[in-house]
Amino acid sequence: MTVPFSPREELGVTNIPPRPDSWVRHQNVAPDWSALPQQTVIEIVAKGCLEDPERPAIIIDGGPTMTRREFLDRCQRFAGYLSDKVKPGDRVVMMLDNRLEFMIALFGIIANRATMVSIAPTAMQYDAGHIVKDAQPTVAICGSAQKPIIDAVRANVPAMAHVIVVDGEEPDGLKPYEDAGEPFDFLKAACQREDIVTVYYTSGTTGAPKGCMLHHGWWLRVIDIDLRLFRRGWQDRQLCCLPFYYADPAIQLLTSLASRGTMVAMRRFSVSRFWEVVAQYDATEILSIASIPALLMKGEPGPTEKDHRIRLAIHAGLPKELHAEMVERYGFHWHNQYGSTEGGVMSRVPHHMADELIGTGTMGVEPPGVTIRLVDDNDVDVPPGEAGECLIGGPDLYAGYLNRPDVTTEANRGGWYHSGDVARRDERGLLYFVGRKKEIIRRMGENISATEVEGVLRSHPKVIEAAVVPVPDTLRGEEVKAYLQLKPGEQLSPEEVIAFCRQNLAAFKIPRFIEYRETDFERTPSMRVQKQGLIKEKDDLRQGAWDRETGKVQQ
Repeated sequence: MTVPFSPREELGVTNIPPRPDSWVRHQNVAPDWSALPQQTVIEIVAKGCLEDPERPAIIIDGGPTMTRREFLDRCQRFAGYLSDKVKPGDRVVMMLDNRLEFMIALFGIIANRATMVSIAPTAMQYDAGHIVKDAQPTVAICGSAQKPIIDAVRANVPAMAHVIVVDGEEPDGLKPYEDAGEPFDFLKAACQREDIVTVYYTSGTTGAPKGCMLHHGWWLRVIDIDLRLFRRGWQDRQLCCLPFYYADPAIQLLTSLASRGTMVAMRRFSVSRFWEVVAQYDATEILSIASIPALLMKGEPGPTEKDHRIRLAIHAGLPKELHAEMVERYGFHWHNQYGSTEGGVMSRVPHHMADELIGTGTMGVEPPGVTIRLVDDNDVDVPPGEAGECLIGGPDLYAGYLNRPDVTTEANRGGWYHSGDVARRDERGLLYFVGRKKEIIRRMGENISATEVEGVLRSHPKVIEAAVVPVPDTLRGEEVKAYLQLKPGEQLSPEEVIAFCRQNLAAFKIPRFIEYRETDFERTPSMRVQKQGLIKEKDDLRQGAWDRETGKVQQ
């Protein structure tokens, strides 16, 4: 594995433009690393569990509550089982629903200095197959529902010697493995800060998703920043309503363990049960993404909406038009935040300015230790008010893309991580999201690679060419639209296209809109489909397209 720069290296330490005194800053933030003196993720787990063993570590809605004592014991037992099956640097793919065993397995992998590679439990053979082939794992961990997918793609991975199936009642889905070896003492783990802990596949612009490698330092930095920006204690309970295969739930759990709090996890987000869960489990904080606020606002008002202890909600991409109504309806602040898998927490609305910034749409400003530059296409800084690409600098950013040193070098050119996101600053230094340079469709918080979906569509024997573009959507942010050119004389109904996609793609990647082309697409000099021409072809991209939700062509 080649990494073109040390993950401990501080990107952007040179050529940092001076920050004007008039710009907004976060206030009352403790010094770096004051909230998290631990040196590895496993040290957080071990010390957090041993410090307060009888306090709940995780509460699963409708499922078990696990104390820190039992959680550490199960993690150490599973780590003991894995100890002779993986070696430092080995990769373990995990394809599992929101069950306690996910977190047990995660830390068991990390303690052995192996790397967890995350796969959505809804992935199908095409997208899961790409990850497995690229990551070349030695072990796979999956649910019984996901085992057929793992079995189908296993032929591409000769090194995969073990498939561990999580089955039966929670939290005993790993118990046969936990009981098969000697416990691994986490206090004696030999983890190094530069060990690659996790790999999350992020959607790319010119090919299939690429694996973003995160080391211990990345996780420690994100948790330290979060705890310094918003102090927490034993009385706090963070509500997790996101899939465990994201990084965010593990961040919430580790933040809770480091601050003596508890994570409350839903199996999946539900509008009808959301406030009931908040009240039932005494949650004090919410982390949300994408369409969650819009979906909640569409729900019927109820008495539990304000009968709670919520102190704060943090959201990525808060809809400014709903912001004031949300604060009024639910009785607490929602703080907008900007982040990415590569950069972690990159900006957040300052806590002391929450009232003033309601409804402005700002992403806030960088936390201490992070620098964002806005630049033009030549990496020259743009003045306040003008839009530019976000370049990220700071310590402990991501460790590069798995098997892609060339892409990593390009993304980090000049010592800055080039995010592909476009933003602007106002005269006070507050950041506002403008759009994305990357060809990514963002649907309900999920990053979808247009190239990946196109690859599946082109693989159909009746399709000559395919082009995928985003369609703005007030509820989901963006929807997926596919343009198809069929072979002469062939017929392929939209329903057949959807059925084909369901066999090869996760559900959230399946196009909602389909439009057929009788002639070839307009192309660039390099023979790529000119998608900007498609997007500008009509004011409403839904017009003339078959809509999967209605089963009809929109007029």
